[in-house]
Amino acid sequence: MLDSIREEMREMLPVNATSPTERILTPVSGPNSDCDPSTTVHVDAFLYDDDVIDSLCDDGKMSRNYCQQCGSKEISPLTFITHSASVKQIKYMFRHLLPDLGGKAVLDVGSRTGAVLYGAYLYSDASRIVGVELDKKFCELQQKMVEKYKFSDRIEILHQNVRDYVQYLKDFDVIILNNVFEFFMNIKVQRQVWQSLYKHIKKPGTMLITIPDVQESLDNIQMDLNLSRWLKEVDVKEVCKQANLLLYGQEDPDDEELSSIHLYEVLPRT
Repeated sequence: MLDSIREEMREMLPVNATSPTERILTPVSGPNSDCDPSTTVHVDAFLYDDDVIDSLCDDGKMSRNYCQQCGSKEISPLTFITHSASVKQIKYMFRHLLPDLGGKAVLDVGSRTGAVLYGAYLYSDASRIVGVELDKKFCELQQKMVEKYKFSDRIEILHQNVRDYVQYLKDFDVIILNNVFEFFMNIKVQRQVWQSLYKHIKKPGTMLITIPDVQESLDNIQMDLNLSRWLKEVDVKEVCKQANLLLYGQEDPDDEELSSIHLYEVLPRT
């Protein structure tokens, strides 16, 4: 079913899977600050895995490299950036990383194409799955998929800025933040959002999934929060190894696609 959704959505979006109404910013600090817009390609990891990208390159619809000097053989690899989780990451989250979600509520902040929402529906028993998305076009696209595939009994799409939704964060058991602020908000706004998350995500036991890890996100915007008072990171190294073994027949603890996913548990406030 996920493959069917992916194929259909690839026909509805440009290759870079961006919306004409969204505004993408280049980070000014952190490891992604070197993403030159002229040599950075936005590719949705849910819609386009490596095999599909290879096919597009073979057909001349995409390239992995750019010429440093037109007409020469001096080429360099393009920088690929994704704003969605891949199918591999989605399976890992809901089949291996998270506990049984029966009767639980899941929130995906910046749900974009809806990849995490569809995964939560198909791979878990979560009773309520909500996607908050700022871009209207992506909300419409997600809603179309939800209705077509009859996911509306458990999935809800909200066209809203997460800054206006923070008071409801207490209602969720799992909150997912996948590279959600860095390319869409300036540093000042990112700091405000993280401060709001710190204030409102306080129900003990709430699980937070982030890419990248929270400390890196805060370091990138030169912000200090008392993380030891707020979150406890769950050691998932063995889970990651087993997931790779079960899903792909290989035990690869260095698989960056999975090891980039971090799991936290909200601590009781004292």
